[in-house]
Amino acid sequence: MHQQVDITRQFFFKVILPLALLTALLLVGSVGGLIWLANYQTKTAIGEQARLARAAVDVHGEALAKGAADYGHWDEAVTAIIDRFDFTWVDGNIGQAGAENYGLAMAFVLDPENRTVYSYVDGKGGEADARSLLSNGFNEIIAHNRAGDHVSPTSGLVTAGNELALVAVAPLRPFEDKVRPQDTGYLVVFVDVLNGGRLAELGHTYLLPNLRFVDIDNESVDPRARIRISDEIRATARYLAWDPVRPGDALLRMAGPVLVIILCAFVALSIFVLRYSGEAARLIRSSEARAMRDALTGLPNRVLLLDRLDRLVGHLKTRQPGVALMYLDLDGFKAVNDEHGHAAGDEILCRVAERLRSLLREQDTAARLGGDEFVVVMPELTNHEELRTRANRIIETLRAPYRLADIVVEIGVSIGIAVSPTDGRESAALLQKADQALYLAKSSGKGTARFHSDKALRVVNG
Repeated sequence: MHQQVDITRQFFFKVILPLALLTALLLVGSVGGLIWLANYQTKTAIGEQARLARAAVDVHGEALAKGAADYGHWDEAVTAIIDRFDFTWVDGNIGQAGAENYGLAMAFVLDPENRTVYSYVDGKGGEADARSLLSNGFNEIIAHNRAGDHVSPTSGLVTAGNELALVAVAPLRPFEDKVRPQDTGYLVVFVDVLNGGRLAELGHTYLLPNLRFVDIDNESVDPRARIRISDEIRATARYLAWDPVRPGDALLRMAGPVLVIILCAFVALSIFVLRYSGEAARLIRSSEARAMRDALTGLPNRVLLLDRLDRLVGHLKTRQPGVALMYLDLDGFKAVNDEHGHAAGDEILCRVAERLRSLLREQDTAARLGGDEFVVVMPELTNHEELRTRANRIIETLRAPYRLADIVVEIGVSIGIAVSPTDGRESAALLQKADQALYLAKSSGKGTARFHSDKALRVVNG
């Protein structure tokens, strides 16, 4: 009997106890690993959401500034505002058109003394004073633009009543009229109030649920799920917050009850956790991938484009050859929207994206920046002759007629080309120089392509 007790004790200490300790260590390690994985997933996801929130404001502001610049760079607008003020024309082509195309809350035209000569407020044209409706930074933005190059737009955040608003200011200047000076002194002002409806749209686009403004001292908001945002003079600093997606919390909620069963089925539960973790990671990657794509065309958006371009340009420091960047702007696209509606315009943009894809090499990237602007990145391609050939092919392909139901639409495209490292070794500089080359192409009669480095003003005919 005593021998049996000793054998049992030995078996307990040599087998059962080590197994129990090992199981306990595995349980502690599994629980600790699960908690760490949940926290890591949540931290990573919220960090990505913060980057998307900043991109939502920045990209929206850039689009608003581009729209104001487009409407301000217009011969007919100069004539209708300066030469003989035509209220009906201005109301229809700036106020109402800006509201339809950009969802503007307000639009204004200011004279050289900053007096409002036209306003579009609450869906009606009039002469409401812009400075009485916009404060906390508006005067500073106007002054900054007037002190600039009289060509580029200026944007920023101001106060509109009790809400924050994005404001874009662009000089009113002629497009083809070479006699009139570029500096007319008049300004076109676009205003987009960041109210609940607009924030809901941005939140839907960038996968940021319940996107909203909160006060700085609001303790109910997760400090990781907010970014600081303020007007031009920081008088109304607030946080832009959202309800963060917490994949790690969902993981713990699902796995927590199962941890009780782990005492009897540790292996089975481990497999389940691993499979669930893999599925959660896949869903996060899928969500991030959707956030990096243009919702209409499926092409990479500005965020993904800059990420890829940064990688390519960064390699130039140690490796050759370089990278070519083509900045495309559709000619005649606004007329399609005006004559046939936005549905037709959206269909054209999708067709343009399809045609661009058909012209790309495997290593090339085509992206949509917004509106009717596209960018094509061509790594390991710097030869100007080959780039001319490819630009000509793009121009010919995109200006071929588009058949939409019972109508046929024709548009064109102008292209600005910059080549790295010749034109720069930074993504921002390369985009800026390609945009400058695009402006030269547009000034040359549209339907053409221009190199930024083409000092002889050589035109690549479409």
